[in-house]
This record gives sequence, structure tokens and C-alpha cells, in this order.
Amino acid sequence: MKIFHKILLLLVFIPLSNSFAQLNLSHEVGVSFGPVTMQSDYGESNHLPSSTATSFGVSASHYLSFYSSNYNWRNGASYFSDHFKLKTDFSYYTNTSLEHKGKYVEDNPNSEFDDKLRAMKGSTKMINVGTQLEYYFKNLEDYGLLFNDDSKFAPYVSAGVQYSSFTPEFSTDYGNGDYITNPEILPGPWQEDAIFIEKDNTFSLTFGLGTRYKMGGDFDLFIEARYQYFFSDRIDGLDAPSDVSGSKNNDTLIYFSVGGVFHLSQFRQ
Repeated sequence: MKIFHKILLLLVFIPLSNSFAQLNLSHEVGVSFGPVTMQSDYGESNHLPSSTATSFGVSASHYLSFYSSNYNWRNGASYFSDHFKLKTDFSYYTNTSLEHKGKYVEDNPNSEFDDKLRAMKGSTKMINVGTQLEYYFKNLEDYGLLFNDDSKFAPYVSAGVQYSSFTPEFSTDYGNGDYITNPEILPGPWQEDAIFIEKDNTFSLTFGLGTRYKMGGDFDLFIEARYQYFFSDRIDGLDAPSDVSGSKNNDTLIYFSVGGVFHLSQFRQ
């Protein structure tokens, strides 16, 4: 059986190797940073200003283009190679200012329930690893030409998938702060099986919109807004039942970033 598996791998690998050997691939590396706005169980549901907490993110990326960085009109090209890049991304987000905002903590400043809401504080740290496919509206091979100074901007849209590992934290300033032995110091929806501060992981989908700006030589600037939808409602450490908390949505965030991309030399498989 082991011999059969080896033969099968060879039969698959050799044709793929021959196919990739005919490709000219261009590689780039990039870094970016910027604010991260999180939409979570903190704040008023479906009210962006109250449910959004601003934090900070940083990322490092690798880009794969399906054409040579050395322009040659005889190479030929396809629509895919002229308009798509594959991006592999490693990012880190942190937020230390999660708290409730909105009408539920402002309308009745002297109520016990609102005092308990205001006392809730949270934070989270997250590492993301994933990939996304970027579609550029302009021809990438033309945009990359050194002597092409007419096309400085290269707008794009993207979609991808991420694997996220996160570590939330939670505390309350109400009473003695010991919500584990005294859950009654928490608002009703979070008194039973609703606080999760263990390290966890999940998958997420990303959708982005951005543009590059050619600085010349082997360097581009870029700006991007990326929406990230998590398949979990515990990124912030809160996950009360929807029938008592009113929260029916998983956590999401938007990463606004600026950064730079460095073009590497041509790489042949």
C-alpha cells in the first residue's frame, strides 16, 4: 500500500512540476499597519458607533503574481495572470478597550443594570494566518513596467479565508469584581455560561477594497480596507444566548491599513 501511495504521488507531482516549470512567477513582500474597528457583543447591536472599539493591527504579506517581473511580450499572458495576485498574510490585532456604549448605558445612568454594563471591561489579542485572491482592474504586467509612468494607481478588490487564534480577557469593576463566585454582579444576560476567556481559534472570511500607488523602481504604497467575518461570537469573550442578550451576530472587524510592497526578483519554479 505504501508503494502504491508513492507511485500515486509521483504521477500527480510530475505533471504539476512540468506545468509550473513553464510559469514565470513574480514575488513581492509587504508590511502594513493601521486601526482595527471591532463589531462585537460590547455596545448596542446594529449601531456601529456604539459597538465599535478601535484598536491597532500590523501585518506582513507575501504576494505571488503569475507573470515574470522581466517584461517580455513574447511570453504571452492570460486574463488571470494579467489581473490576479495571490496574497498570503500574517497579521496581529490587539484591543484593550472593549466596553459597552450606546443607549443601554446612557439612558438610565442611575439604574443598577446600567451600572453593571458600564463596569464590564474586555480585551482581546489575535493572530491571523490566511490567504486572499486580489483582482486588479488594470493590467498588472503593464502597470509593472518601469517605463510606464501614466498608470500610478492600481485599484483592486479581494476575497479570502483566514485562520485566527485569539485570547480574550474580561473583568468588571462592579462590586468586588469576582464574577466567577458572584455572577450576580454581572448584568442578567451574562450571569450564566456567557463569559469565555480561554484561548480559542476559528476561521473567518475576508473581503477587501484598496489600491496601490507606484512609487517607482521596486516599491509600491498601498491603502486598504478589509472586512473580516468570524465563524465565532467569542472573539471578545462574550457569548450570551441570543434570546436573552439580543445578540444574534458573530463578531466582525474592519482593518484599515496603509503599507508598502517590495518587488523581488523573478523566481522560476
